[in-house]
Amino acid sequence: MATAAGGPAQAQRASHVISSVPELTDSIRRVMAKEQIPGLLLVLATRDSVLFAGGLGEANRATHQPVTAHTLFRIGSITKSFVALGLLQLIEQGKLHLNDEVRKIAPEVPIDNPWEATDPVRVVHLLEHTAGFDDMLPNHTINQGPLLRGVAEVAVFRPELRCRWRPGERTAYSNPGYQVAGYLLEKLSGQPYEQYLTRHLLRPLGMPDATPTQHPAALPQLAQGYIYTAGHYEPQPPHEIYAGAAGSMNASAADLARYVQFFLRDGRTAEGTALVQPASLREMETVHSTLAARSGLPTGYGLGNEAIVRSGFVFQGHGGYLPGFTSAMLYNRELGLGYALSFNVDPGTATIGRLVRQYMLRQVPHRPLPASVALDATEASAYLGHYRFASPRNTYKFLDEILGGGSLERRGNLLLLLPLLGKPDTLLATSPRTFRRPAEPVGSVVLTRDTEGHRVLESRGQYLVKIGFWWWLQPVLLALSTLLVVTAGLAGLIWLGYALRRRLPSAQVLPRLLPLPAALAFAATLWAGNSATVHWGSLGIVNTESVLLFAAPLVFTVCAVAGLGLLLYRFNQFRSRLAAWYLLLTYGGLGFLVAVLGSYGWLGMRLWSV
Repeated sequence: MATAAGGPAQAQRASHVISSVPELTDSIRRVMAKEQIPGLLLVLATRDSVLFAGGLGEANRATHQPVTAHTLFRIGSITKSFVALGLLQLIEQGKLHLNDEVRKIAPEVPIDNPWEATDPVRVVHLLEHTAGFDDMLPNHTINQGPLLRGVAEVAVFRPELRCRWRPGERTAYSNPGYQVAGYLLEKLSGQPYEQYLTRHLLRPLGMPDATPTQHPAALPQLAQGYIYTAGHYEPQPPHEIYAGAAGSMNASAADLARYVQFFLRDGRTAEGTALVQPASLREMETVHSTLAARSGLPTGYGLGNEAIVRSGFVFQGHGGYLPGFTSAMLYNRELGLGYALSFNVDPGTATIGRLVRQYMLRQVPHRPLPASVALDATEASAYLGHYRFASPRNTYKFLDEILGGGSLERRGNLLLLLPLLGKPDTLLATSPRTFRRPAEPVGSVVLTRDTEGHRVLESRGQYLVKIGFWWWLQPVLLALSTLLVVTAGLAGLIWLGYALRRRLPSAQVLPRLLPLPAALAFAATLWAGNSATVHWGSLGIVNTESVLLFAAPLVFTVCAVAGLGLLLYRFNQFRSRLAAWYLLLTYGGLGFLVAVLGSYGWLGMRLWSV
C-alpha cells in the first residue's frame, strides 16, 4: 500500500517557497504533465479551515471528464483506519479491549497459532499487523465470484491466518488480519462492517460521497483507474476484492477534507460532536505490540495509523493502493495541518507529495534536529555484523526475504546500515539502542533481543535477525543459479543444433537439452508473475497467466530432476569432462531454484482456485 514518499529535511527545503494555493496547483499540474498523471484528488486542511478540496486533471481520459470535489477515488488501505476507529468506538462502549484474545471472542475464526498457549493473537495484533499472518495469496486478492459475508469471507484466508512467528513481535503488513478485524466489528456491533462504518463514522463526519461498498462498479462518480506501463495507460476495471474490510473504501476530496479535520480536531466533527475520545486517538497513534515499541522506538504502525517522517516532521496517517489508484492521508495534530492525495494511476509520484508539504509547512518555524547522543560503543559492538530479513509481508515473494538483509558497521561515532541492495543509511544514536537517520527528528531504528535471545535490528517496520558469516550464501546461490539458467538455455540451443545434425551421442542428448525447456519454463514463470501484477483481473480465473504460473514451475522442476538423474546415470559416458561438470553445476543451480520455488509455494500454484 503506497504512501507519498518523503522529501528532504526541513533544513534542506528548496529555496523557492510556494506561497499560495494557485501557485501550488500550477506546480502540481506541471508535474502531472511530466510524470503522466491523468488526474488526482487533493485536500489541504488545517484544524480550522479547508484550504483546498477538489481535483486536478481528468477522472477519465476517454471522456475527458474532470476530477471534481465529489469524484470518488478508491483509497484502498486507508479503509483500515476506519475499521480501527470503529473498534475503538466499541472499546469505549466496553464491548471489547485491545488485549482481548481473538480466539475467545471469535473461536470460529480459523487461526493457526503454534504459540497459542503463551502468546495468543489479540485484537491489538490484528490492528498493528503483528499477528504474524501472511498477506493475501494471489488467488485471494480479486473476488471473481459471489460476495461472501461474515465468517465465510474470513475463511477464504485460512492459509494466510497462520502465525509465522510469535504474535506481538514483528510487523508484517497483512490484509487478511484486517479482514478478521472487520469481522469482529460485525460480530460485536451486530451490523455488516460497511453499514456500521457508514452509520457511525461516515455520515456523522459529514462525508457525503464516501462508501465502503464491495461493488465499486455501481458507483457513477468513480474515477477510472489506470496503470501506466510500457509507455501507455492501461485502464483497470473496478475489481471487487475479498478483503473488503482492508481496502474497499471509496472517497472524494469533499469526504477526505472532513476526515483529515476529524483527526486535527481530536476526534470531533465540524459540528463539535465527539465520535471518539481524544484518548482513543492517542491510542490509535501509539504503537503498542511490537518488540521495537517495547524497546523505546517512537515511530511505526499503530492502530490503523502509522507514524512516519515526512519532510523533517512526524506525520500520522495511512496510505492506500488498489489497481489504478495510489493514495495517502497524512496529518500532524501538533502543527494542526494535514493533506490527502489520491492518483487515478499506478504508480503515483512522490514529487507532488513533497510540493504539498512544502506549501503546508511554509510558515512553520524551523526546528533544529536533536543533538546526537554519543554512541555507546560497547552496547553497539554486540550488534555489528550481518542480518537476515525476517518479517516478509508475502511468503511467496521469496526475493524480499533472500535479498532483504544487510550489514551493520561502525564508523567512528556513527553506525552504517548497509542493505544488500540500495544505498547505505547513516544512523545517529538517540539512546544506547535507538537511532535516527540524519534527516529525521526521531528514532526509526532499534537494536534489541527477541524472546529467544537473538539479536534483532528493526528499521521502519523491517525486522532483521543477526546471523553468521554465511549471510551471503542464499543471495549468491540465487544469482549464480539464475545465471546458470540463462547460460544453460543458450548452450541448449547450440546443443539442439548438434543433436539435429546427429553430432551428439544419443546417451547425451537429453542431459544436454533438458536445461533448454527448463530455461524456457523459468522465463515463462517470470513473465506470468510480472503480468499478473499488472493485470489483476488474471487473478482468480483460468487464463494464460494463471495456467503458466501453475504449469511452468512444474515443467521446470521435471526438467531439472529428470536431467540431473540422467546426467548422473550417464556421467561417465561423457567424453568431454568440461561439458559433464558444467552440466552437473547447471543442474545443481536448477535444483536450488526448484527448492526455492517449492519452499515458497510456487509449485502447483492454482490462481484460479480459492
